[in-house]
Amino acid sequence: MKKFMETCYKCNGKVNVGQTMKEGIRLNCMKCQNCGEEYFTSSELLRFDILSGRKELVRKFGSLGDSTIIRIPSKVLKDFKIKPEDYGVFEARPDGILIKPVSAKEVHAGM
Repeated sequence: MKKFMETCYKCNGKVNVGQTMKEGIRLNCMKCQNCGEEYFTSSELLRFDILSGRKELVRKFGSLGDSTIIRIPSKVLKDFKIKPEDYGVFEARPDGILIKPVSAKEVHAGM
């Protein structure tokens, strides 16, 4: 873990790179030598949410041949009525990517 701070916001004590256990999951953190306050990066907190099951709709990217793939949660497929033959339109946004489902019927109706 890269050191991202020097002093504790709570007591101004010196902080060091460390590890801690939270709900049975080992996490990297910055820990104050004086008061024991722990600081986490946003990516480490996301990792905790994923491993603890708090982020049900998070999926890991994978590989299939030369392609990068991602599995879509069944709840999303059901809620948006997405079928295997449908399309996903990717739209770049300042905060990430929006995937808009488009039914195959809509695409082929215009042909």
